[in-house]
Amino acid sequence: MTFKLAYVLTLTLAALPLAGCGSAGDDRPARACPAGTPAALTPYPGPAGWIQGATWAPTADPAGDLRRMRDGYGIDTVNVYGLETWSGARLEALFTALAELGMRAVVRLEAYDPATFAFRPEDAAQVLARHRELLDRARGRPVAYLALNMPVDDPRVQARLGGVNSPLSVARQVAYARTLVGLVRPHAGGAPIFLGLFYGWDGSYRVPSYRDSGADGYVLTSYSYPGARVAQAGSGPDELIDAPRLRAVADRAVAAHPGAPLIVEYGFQTLAAQNAMPDQTAGLVADVTVKRAALRATTHFYCSRYPAVIGTTYFGYNIVKAEGNPPRTLDYGLINPPGR
Repeated sequence: MTFKLAYVLTLTLAALPLAGCGSAGDDRPARACPAGTPAALTPYPGPAGWIQGATWAPTADPAGDLRRMRDGYGIDTVNVYGLETWSGARLEALFTALAELGMRAVVRLEAYDPATFAFRPEDAAQVLARHRELLDRARGRPVAYLALNMPVDDPRVQARLGGVNSPLSVARQVAYARTLVGLVRPHAGGAPIFLGLFYGWDGSYRVPSYRDSGADGYVLTSYSYPGARVAQAGSGPDELIDAPRLRAVADRAVAAHPGAPLIVEYGFQTLAAQNAMPDQTAGLVADVTVKRAALRATTHFYCSRYPAVIGTTYFGYNIVKAEGNPPRTLDYGLINPPGR
């Protein structure tokens, strides 16, 4: 089965409603959106008929972790950074555990050389070489999709191209995307290839359309941001998830890549976990109660408005990460959040 046919089947299945998602009078087809209110802090309170992903930092109990992700948080797709550095035995154990649990992995082609990378054909060849062994080991295993990185937000890369919005950068991105997808395709083992799509944290990147790349779809990174105040209990839907920003970004992605499926990566953190306003405010809401509401609202937002969105990958299940200047540990994770 080709991926395009599989995509059509996915959308057909998604049209069988488990819970009505569109508003009254909406002429879009009904989507199988999650329903229910379990205790777990998760964007996925029930089956949705789409990819329900999350980024996972492996622990000493990977099999137990994966089972808890599936059973307690509704996660069926696991996004892991750095798989190209894993040993063959470790990868085998991961893929075996996923297969036994009926889960799948996102295989990221993320690594590149920041000292030389400039969206050239030789850079695409180097990216493939860095991940060739991983692709070979992933062939025939439970893989949801391959995620190909487009490092448009790396200032070291853009400095070589005259800035992220320079004509040279735009032209190089288009050619590079086409070259990379073409190089990866023979080694994909039938897994769909999704290309990274990022318009900048503030939407200021004039990223071109990658529709001629031959990619099967796109991974759209899009975070909510607080407006005049951090979203809190009682915030309306637009303020809760920064809906105008999400609409602007998603509309732009859909318009630039008509007919292509999208998977959205995003995350939420809380002000309650900090002593002061953090420098990194992506996904910032007041506390864990508001975070829970924002998670559900984001899922419903994409499910109800965008048939092209076939799933999300939440950042992240158990991620503990320091970001900003000065660096602060931010509580993007779904497990053990502060104040829970």
